[in-house]
Amino acid sequence: MTLHVKLLGRPGLSSDGSPVTAPRGRKPWALLVYLVGSARPVPRDRLVSLLFSDAADGLAALRWNLAQLRRCLDTPRAFAGDPVTLALGPGVRTDLDVLAAAPWYEVVELADLSAPLLEGFDFPSHPGFQLWLDGERRRVSGLAGAALREAARAQVASGHPRRAIPHARALVTLEPWDEGAHELLVHALAQGGDVEGARGHVRVVTELFLDQLGMAPSRSLAAAAEPVMTRPVGASAARTLVQLQAGEAAMSAGAAEAGVEALRRAVLGARAVGDAELLVSALTALGSAQVHAVRGSDESGAAALREAVAVADRSGRPELATGASRELAWVEFLRARVESAERWLDRAMATAGADEAERAWILLTRGSLRSDVGRHDDAQPLLREAIRHAEHAGDLRAAAMALTHLGRLHLLRGEHQQARTHLERAAQLGRDAGWLSFVPYPQAWLGELALREGHVDEAAEVFGQAHALALEVADPCWETLAGRGLGLVAAARGEDDEAARLLHEAPAACRRFTDTYLWVEAYAMAAEAQHAINSGNPRAADLMEELDRVASRHGMRELQAEAAVFGALLGLPGSLDLARTQLSAVDNPALTQRFEQLLAAGPPAHAGDG
Repeated sequence: MTLHVKLLGRPGLSSDGSPVTAPRGRKPWALLVYLVGSARPVPRDRLVSLLFSDAADGLAALRWNLAQLRRCLDTPRAFAGDPVTLALGPGVRTDLDVLAAAPWYEVVELADLSAPLLEGFDFPSHPGFQLWLDGERRRVSGLAGAALREAARAQVASGHPRRAIPHARALVTLEPWDEGAHELLVHALAQGGDVEGARGHVRVVTELFLDQLGMAPSRSLAAAAEPVMTRPVGASAARTLVQLQAGEAAMSAGAAEAGVEALRRAVLGARAVGDAELLVSALTALGSAQVHAVRGSDESGAAALREAVAVADRSGRPELATGASRELAWVEFLRARVESAERWLDRAMATAGADEAERAWILLTRGSLRSDVGRHDDAQPLLREAIRHAEHAGDLRAAAMALTHLGRLHLLRGEHQQARTHLERAAQLGRDAGWLSFVPYPQAWLGELALREGHVDEAAEVFGQAHALALEVADPCWETLAGRGLGLVAAARGEDDEAARLLHEAPAACRRFTDTYLWVEAYAMAAEAQHAINSGNPRAADLMEELDRVASRHGMRELQAEAAVFGALLGLPGSLDLARTQLSAVDNPALTQRFEQLLAAGPPAHAGDG
């Protein structure tokens, strides 16, 4: 018998569908949510500081509330020790666990995806916990959106687009400014036969975006409303294979538009021929091309990749879709949808076999993903293993990417010599591979290394080269990272107006498209917020709040911690407690030390001005 704990919406307990006596009051639920949401066991003094600082005996109040949880959940060994360990055991299942780890079809059935975490419960007298709860609510909302997105994609890919429509509509309600959510709904409507409804939604969304955001959605939204091309006449396996090879060659040569068109014809040919292996190959190639080469087309690419997985499964040969699964993980990684990315990586690794190059890309994606959320201790061995596999396979691109993220990890942790070794090698491998569009990425990190070591002129030169090359290859992510660096150089030279302009423009480069690397955008946002505080910019609090909104929704613990420290510097109640909480979940002692120094120095004299 399993005890189900409902934390989304009004909290409660049930067993076999029948209500069970639940804890009384708000504090036990607050404790439970905090312990479930924390990455690690939590020291008792932190729990007292967050929730029982107003009690005559905070530790006694904590013990009483933990005892109430043990009794109601019938878990005598749970919530023990200092730090407090959750240890609910197999007989207790929370809807947060379902949301984070279960497949989409369980999530949409068992979790109330439209309800906020601990609905109706707020803690104004405990501002540190309230700030944490606000951030956790955003993270849970992001998980709900990821589940709805996967549900809609899966139904479309399996040939049931009408079943996808309710999930896509719920996603649009949850994330109204996410263009990809609207594209998914439009695609489901069109594939389900309601072309006019799809076109009507495109018109409504276009007007809304123009009115509220000042910019129209990308062309891929309108394209999703149009019927697919009819099957070609006289298709054959040989002709389809030629189209597939031509499309891949065009993509390699940088002719993205011609390449995608050839790959679309290959997909249609493969459908007509009825060759499952050929269709999976064509769909994977098309989806990969749209993901990597056509800005704003990740949703279209994900649709092709998801169909490739469905075709492989129906044919009883899931190994055919290893590459498609890995590419779907990459899509989720870029947009910081951690749990869904991990699930696709699990599937890809299960079918990768002895393919060293595939294993390299899978491992480097997983290591990069974990580094992005502050789990650097987990990330290091994954990235090192990715480099080993890439070297064995002779895949210079995989090695360059893994080395860059390993170098970035060391740089963020203040381990400069290791960072330099990996980043210099990554840049050289990128050049050796002819991967010009990648080189600005490790180069920008080398610029940051120079700046952190006090070499401002060298940093300016390296960032300038990276920025110019990023513009030349039209990569908004690398443009954001290098532009951020140029802003920091201006700040180091005392050119505050120029720094403010450059740091404002840096994250905006990523926002020009809907499928860029979200962590890079958030990293640039943090630099803008930090400079605003240092220079007395009256927008500092707004910038801090926007950073916290993005970081908390996607579980970027390091950047959440930065936002919390910025809040403390601005004198916002509860921010210091929140910073301690977020830092405890991050594997970065250098970051903790830097924040302790910032807090010891206190806020700039003008931090509260304006």
